[in-house]
Amino acid sequence: MGSVAVIGGGFGGLTAAAELARSGHAVTLFEGSSTLGGKAQVLHSAVTLDTGPTLLTLPEVVRSTFERIGASDLLPAFHRLPLQARYTWAHQPGRTFECFEDLAPTLASAQAFGEARALEHFYAEAEGIYRSAGEPYLEAPLEGLPSFLLRALRRGPASFLSGMQLGTLDALAYRHFRSPELRQFVNRFATYVGASPYQASAAFAMIAHLERAEGVHHVQGGMGALVRALHQALERLGVDLRFGQRARWESRRRELVAGPKGGEEVFDAVVVNADSLADEPLGTRELAMSGYVALLEVDRRLPLAHHHVVFGGDYPREFGELFSGEVPSDPSVYFCHPAATDETMAPAGKSGVLAMVNAPALRSEADALRWPEHAARLRERCLKTLLSLHPALRRAEVKVLGERTPVDLAARGAPGGSIYGFLPHGRLAAFERPPMRSKTPGVFFAGGSTHPGGGVPMVMLSGRFAAQLAQEHLLPLPSRGEGRGEGRTPVEEALR
Repeated sequence: MGSVAVIGGGFGGLTAAAELARSGHAVTLFEGSSTLGGKAQVLHSAVTLDTGPTLLTLPEVVRSTFERIGASDLLPAFHRLPLQARYTWAHQPGRTFECFEDLAPTLASAQAFGEARALEHFYAEAEGIYRSAGEPYLEAPLEGLPSFLLRALRRGPASFLSGMQLGTLDALAYRHFRSPELRQFVNRFATYVGASPYQASAAFAMIAHLERAEGVHHVQGGMGALVRALHQALERLGVDLRFGQRARWESRRRELVAGPKGGEEVFDAVVVNADSLADEPLGTRELAMSGYVALLEVDRRLPLAHHHVVFGGDYPREFGELFSGEVPSDPSVYFCHPAATDETMAPAGKSGVLAMVNAPALRSEADALRWPEHAARLRERCLKTLLSLHPALRRAEVKVLGERTPVDLAARGAPGGSIYGFLPHGRLAAFERPPMRSKTPGVFFAGGSTHPGGGVPMVMLSGRFAAQLAQEHLLPLPSRGEGRGEGRTPVEEALR
């Protein structure tokens, strides 16, 4: 057994720390702030609001993680959403598309656009993309594009070729749908990784398949409850938690040291739960999008869906502005209203609402200085859009509890305030994420910017993979298939 430092207490670091401690290693977790969770923070007022991730797919990955670390008793309940999301258009009042867990009402909603059969075909192709490209991508830690391509080829030549010949997500949307509204629905999945649908691979259509097949879920009490459960698990496992310590790592005379400057300690391995691009100067490479968030308390219980997207009028223009470094002039707005599902998130007669607008990552100090002006404009846009959805609602009934900007995200260590860091633009870029294994032996990365990507289950998988790599560094390699579900992928194993 060895000693392991985990730097950063986001979902990836928490998972890696728990997995390694459960395996008998001595684990020290350094967290620079006073709370765990990374971007998954919580605002408590009269209402409770997550300020980071707001939905959960692949819940079995989360459940299996808690099983693996002996903490199933700590796991909060999950609520499966019958209405997964409602989509409306700011400049087309009355136009609505609703996505349900049940395919039949989803197809009925699409038929209002004359697109029911097209949507069925889209979902079939999205599942095919997941089988040919997504499954091999999630099968093992990413050790370079060639190893991923080899795993994809094992699915068979036809599957491999279909997976490797993908165009952009927008091209896929155009191939299936005539209506611009349903194209926007498909294109929105690029925003899950901070990308533009006009430059990101159609591989991201697999997200649509996973939401339909595995459901969209809410964690009872919000994502903050999931963080608290992992915190309890780490304490039970004996992990040494060091709050308020901004740690660094380096190799000194063939020894790995980690910890706050001047207080480094020697470890046998290090897992870094931080963006792998964080040490690069601003402007040296293009980053995934950031976002603006307004946290609202409403003095009435709104008839707002749990997840509601109001699209702006010109999606190509919106992304053109975003990737030119400009805040969009006519942005789409996403609302999360957790009390629609979970009454513990707000008392009777109130609603807590998170409103989010996509924003460009910071490219310079000058960009950061402009954010007070940008925030004022986007705050007004969010409020105006919410009021337009509920004409009886008065402005005086809505209180702004707080807001988050790219500057705030940058202060928490996100490069340029980018939510996902790595920008997956290009045909194969979705499968070319920054490596989990450092060039320094014994150092491994976890988190949304590395393999397999963003979203709570994916980040927890990254922690599992990082722990696996650290284990292999610390101990002799297990026999083929040992501890790996006899060759099953982590996702397949979780969904058994």
